[in-house]
Amino acid sequence: MKIMGNPKYLLVILSVLVCIIVGLLLGQKLASERVPVQAQINTPEANMLVQGLAQEGWVFTPVDPNNPKDSGVTQTFISEEAATAQANKISPSFQKSPDLTGITAHLGKLNNARLQESAQRGENVDPAFLKPRLVWIVTYNGVKTPIQGTEGTSNEMNVVIDATNGEYLMEFIWTR
Repeated sequence: MKIMGNPKYLLVILSVLVCIIVGLLLGQKLASERVPVQAQINTPEANMLVQGLAQEGWVFTPVDPNNPKDSGVTQTFISEEAATAQANKISPSFQKSPDLTGITAHLGKLNNARLQESAQRGENVDPAFLKPRLVWIVTYNGVKTPIQGTEGTSNEMNVVIDATNGEYLMEFIWTR
């Protein structure tokens, strides 16, 4: 029996090749379409960030990097990639953690209501966050750190980078 001369065999091979090509083209088209960041702003992770900061007296208002003017942001800012690179440079051990489950970055305005109240009472405070400041919060999920002799616990390490100039501002940790 000749396989190559069999018209049914050639038809099956041709059909499979057409399906593969169509699948590749559709896959490439879908992969190249970027999910709007606006949709990413209301993710559970972003909401947890907002709520967690609020419990500590911080106000974080997410900003869509693709449409910053919708949030009243008119100043230029560094990209998510540049903010993440800066955070990696500041805290290289976070990105090298063997338990790291992911790195995300959220653009937003950050300020501290408690600092504002203290300043209004005439107390001497660091003015960095008296007014909402445009920042990237770069989050390293799953980083394990030892706490008083324990093996380590899974944490969310956060590095705050000034979005306008790439300056390191602070770090904070949450144990989840």
